[in-house]
Amino acid sequence: MTPPLPQSLSPLRWRWILLTTRHRDVRFLYWPPQHPAGYRNLRMFDRDGYNIGRLVWVVCDTCRVGSINKISIDPDRHRQGLGRRLVRRALADGPGYAWQTTHQSPQARKFFPVLEEEFRITLPEFGGVCEHLSSPTRFRAPSTGRRPRPMLERSV
Repeated sequence: MTPPLPQSLSPLRWRWILLTTRHRDVRFLYWPPQHPAGYRNLRMFDRDGYNIGRLVWVVCDTCRVGSINKISIDPDRHRQGLGRRLVRRALADGPGYAWQTTHQSPQARKFFPVLEEEFRITLPEFGGVCEHLSSPTRFRAPSTGRRPRPMLERSV
């Protein structure tokens, strides 16, 4: 059985990514935002190409704030440092910014304090976002054309 094709990737490009990264246990694909304050998405895929995790975050460069909105990792992959790598990648988009997280699960309530100590940063739950990131529900920014194509992240 072949793994599902990641969103916005052609079968040929996905095959190329799998082939050129066959020595890696985990591959990271990054979907850039459609607009500056848009959602950023980083997904993890295992050696066979199956989706094993995801991180979604937003950053406002004007107000120097960031928000980690979603982090999920396959339970079989917990405690392997993958969540730490995802969050480190998100924080790189806003060094020195004020960060927050959205609602935290029981696992996240244990995870984020460890990261706060390690990264020397505060990651409060619902720390308050700026006017650029707090949009009314159901609001969707106008499309700027084609959705950005995902990129292979080699630095995570």
